[in-house]
Amino acid sequence: MININQQSAARDTGSESIEKQLVKGSAWLTFGNLFSRVLGALYIIPWTIIVGKYSTEANGLFNMGYTIYAMFLMVATAGIPTAISSLIAHYNAIHEAQISMKLLWQGLKVGLLTGLASAVILAVFAPLLAAGHASLTPVLWSLVPSVFIFPILSMFRGFFQGNQMMKESAISQIIEQVARIVYMLAGTYIVLKANSVNWHGAVIQSTFAAFIGAILGLAYLLYAFSVNRSRFMTNAKKSQHKVHANAKELVYGILKKAVPFVIVASAVTFYQLIDQYSFFLAMDRFFAFSDQQLIVQFARFNANANKLVMIIVPIAIAIAETSLPMLSNAYANHDWPSIRKQIKNIYRLFFVAMFVSAFGLYAVALPMYTVFYGTSDPNLTAGVQLLQISAIVAIFYGFFTVLSFIVQGLGNARIALRSLGYGMLLKIVFQVPMIFLLQAEGAMLSTLVGFLFSCWYLAHDISQDYQVAVSDTKNDLLKTNLTAIAVLLSAWATTQILENFVPLTRLAQIFVLLVAVIVGAFVGIILLMKFNVANDLLRRFIPARFLKGAKND
Repeated sequence: MININQQSAARDTGSESIEKQLVKGSAWLTFGNLFSRVLGALYIIPWTIIVGKYSTEANGLFNMGYTIYAMFLMVATAGIPTAISSLIAHYNAIHEAQISMKLLWQGLKVGLLTGLASAVILAVFAPLLAAGHASLTPVLWSLVPSVFIFPILSMFRGFFQGNQMMKESAISQIIEQVARIVYMLAGTYIVLKANSVNWHGAVIQSTFAAFIGAILGLAYLLYAFSVNRSRFMTNAKKSQHKVHANAKELVYGILKKAVPFVIVASAVTFYQLIDQYSFFLAMDRFFAFSDQQLIVQFARFNANANKLVMIIVPIAIAIAETSLPMLSNAYANHDWPSIRKQIKNIYRLFFVAMFVSAFGLYAVALPMYTVFYGTSDPNLTAGVQLLQISAIVAIFYGFFTVLSFIVQGLGNARIALRSLGYGMLLKIVFQVPMIFLLQAEGAMLSTLVGFLFSCWYLAHDISQDYQVAVSDTKNDLLKTNLTAIAVLLSAWATTQILENFVPLTRLAQIFVLLVAVIVGAFVGIILLMKFNVANDLLRRFIPARFLKGAKND
């Protein structure tokens, strides 16, 4: 077994250059992730313009396919790329690169097999998974090639990241996203140019674009691997051969830790699947809507609102991912005071980041929805209201993400999985009655019930085990809530005033959105500085001279 002393002794003497390389690599990876997220949100604007009046139902069908696709990708990869990345970094550090190469080949074998199996299952069972939606079956078939190729792409990315070659991984991510969006927009335009009402065909081309992006991203990584092949082989030949490890056992061993993270991180996908397979059945049971009308209603909350909310939810995910290594280190050293302090700081940072952004999104829901989806929705008001509800639900989904990462970082993966299971069970129990009472809003509120219970369950466990309760930060929580309410009121008032003079068009609403966001952000920053809340977060964005005299968290 490799100990920490061996790993430290094996470090290169040029630590300064290594640190610079790590910083540069992290910058590339951050840029790649940010660029992909921004493109992944902005593509919807030109796409809905091209699709036109059918964009709401088209987006609903697109999202129905992608939700099932996300589940198959989770099964096909199962956290193996992350596991490989971690292990490769470890064995490279102790000069055992030959094991790193074994890990790559083992990962590619697993990716090939799981990708092939998942693709075959999706192809065969697509009609069954479509659950009566005939138009969904060809959409699922269009995603089969991507399900096959994506695990292999992910394995290569894990290999490059494990070798601290973040630039290559980031560039492949950018190429994948750009290629996907270019093909999606071009394919949609060509299909609708040939037949202006064939929005089903446009969706099929849009989902098939995932394969085009994946194949080009993989092609770049293969090129990068060939360019650096001699380097990898040279490092492998220089291995000290002091460690003998079975690559297959290593991968499957670490999967025991990786799989819970993957499952918990897929919470939204699980909830979306519950909606997808129950909403239509329940609505058909209680109401007399056509299939197209139901797709429009489904699209408003499960696709449209969810896409916009996922712009702010990554804030919570970033806080959770950043906290994990620190918590794991403190847990390994049995540093209980440090654990308690870090949990409190994570709570404070989350409250500031998520409450302010969610309340802000609630305030600007009308211009936000209009900018992204235009006015083609037959009931724009309903779409805006669902986005507002979704903004509130996002707070608890974000808090669930943070809490689950905390307990997993502290070695309690079973608690995280149990909380997710209980939350989903409550979602299922409340789903049909709430849909009967409130239709689409009911489906979203049942999601809220599920995440609320999961948050309570996790927070209670943390309080019991580490004596840290949410109430321990009640002073900061009160100040944060006051700030968030002030942001909401200022941004909402700005929106209401401007809406009296500005037409309800995409271009005009961009102006309303920008002005409201600037006003809300200004009010939020001023109050956060005044209240001295979460100064660690503020220092990342505001010059230190403006924060002099502020207390430390």
